[in-house]
Amino acid sequence: MFKCEIENINHEILTLTQNESEYQVMSITGLNPPNAQINRSTVAGMDGTKFNSSKLNERAITIILKLNGDVEKTRIKLYSFFNTKYWCKLYYKNATRNVYIEGYCEVNEVDLFTNNELMQVTIICPNPYFKAIDEIIDDVSKVINLFEFPFAHGTKGGVNYSTVDGTDDAVAFSVIDSNKVTNVKNESESQTGMIIEVEFIKDVDKLEIKNTGNGETFTLNYGSSGGFIDGDKLIIDTNKGSKSITLIRNATEINIFPALKKGSTFFQLNIGDNYFSYLADDGTNDDGVIIVFKHYTIYGGV
Repeated sequence: MFKCEIENINHEILTLTQNESEYQVMSITGLNPPNAQINRSTVAGMDGTKFNSSKLNERAITIILKLNGDVEKTRIKLYSFFNTKYWCKLYYKNATRNVYIEGYCEVNEVDLFTNNELMQVTIICPNPYFKAIDEIIDDVSKVINLFEFPFAHGTKGGVNYSTVDGTDDAVAFSVIDSNKVTNVKNESESQTGMIIEVEFIKDVDKLEIKNTGNGETFTLNYGSSGGFIDGDKLIIDTNKGSKSITLIRNATEINIFPALKKGSTFFQLNIGDNYFSYLADDGTNDDGVIIVFKHYTIYGGV
């Protein structure tokens, strides 16, 4: 049993399955992993070929629907969801996966002169991966929340958090772990990019995020432009084809790509474990930023 829905450019969603009084899904092709393009070359004196690179081709999904009931009314209704040249989003859910994929309607063909009208729709998906519905969010910040109920006051409870004047009447709401490394686990079937969101609660001139597993770094030097200030929000998109660095200040979006240090890497999450840490102003203002990583689990097929 599966469920299939389509979303049009107006963000209206139509359920294609379990509505046989109007239309019936006869078949859907293109749900398997798409074909790969393997680039290779011949080398003199060597048998076979040499592998150079590989990539997945775009995905083409073809849906065949049988029109029932008031066929004229049903056909016009489906035209608004499978509108050729326009964006659409296909949702697919079965017993093991709940995913979606975005694309553009290329073909919508109906034989108007038969008793049993069939509509054949083709959706071209430039990004061939299905994405899981639920977004994965990882908090990379070094601020560790300690406030709990019931809480210990002073030395009671076995932990002593002293105030600045030396008394033991303080209650610790949080602490900074300068050595904190966060594991961002990618359970996808391929590498994937992510969205990095940074909220600034102090003034910061320089921010460096590091993949401690392979040594890759992403560094922004913004001090020469006045630096990041309390209330700023930074959004870094590392997804291929949509890489960007956007600062949001007073509801205004600012492209700060020029602040990116030469040699920086737009991180890609490898399959499995990925370990990250960061430094704000070389560690002196680590408590001045709140950082979260957001990504989707992606699949080659359903």
